[in-house]
Amino acid sequence: MEKQEKQEARKMEAELMEAGYHWQEATKRAGIEVGRSAAYSWWKKYRKEGESGLIDGRHGHRAKVTEAVLHAIEEEWKKDACISSSKLQRMLQDQMQVSLSITHINETRAVYGWSNQTGYQEKKRQMLKGAGKREQEGSYL
Repeated sequence: MEKQEKQEARKMEAELMEAGYHWQEATKRAGIEVGRSAAYSWWKKYRKEGESGLIDGRHGHRAKVTEAVLHAIEEEWKKDACISSSKLQRMLQDQMQVSLSITHINETRAVYGWSNQTGYQEKKRQMLKGAGKREQEGSYL
């Protein structure tokens, strides 16, 4: 259900409750599945603020991850594939005044394949290759 459709369904549900329908019947007729508390909350907002009270103004973290932020994360990852998310978090806060949780940074990195685990595994592979050469040459640490 698109955002506009949800908005219309909320409005219909609130209007039906205003007309005297039970909350369960109103939500059923509006074509949405919500609990009693949400139904009454929407109805209360509708009576108090009208249609504008039903607008879902949440943005979440997606609004913070702009193209500029993605570009900054990618550039830092290209410089150092092992960079920690806490370092990225500090860099974003210092340079761009964007506050993102480490969890969200990790999720974003995973979506784009910029995981620090990829870099860590590559570094480990390189170290193991180097150790293998030393063993072949007969030198040990």
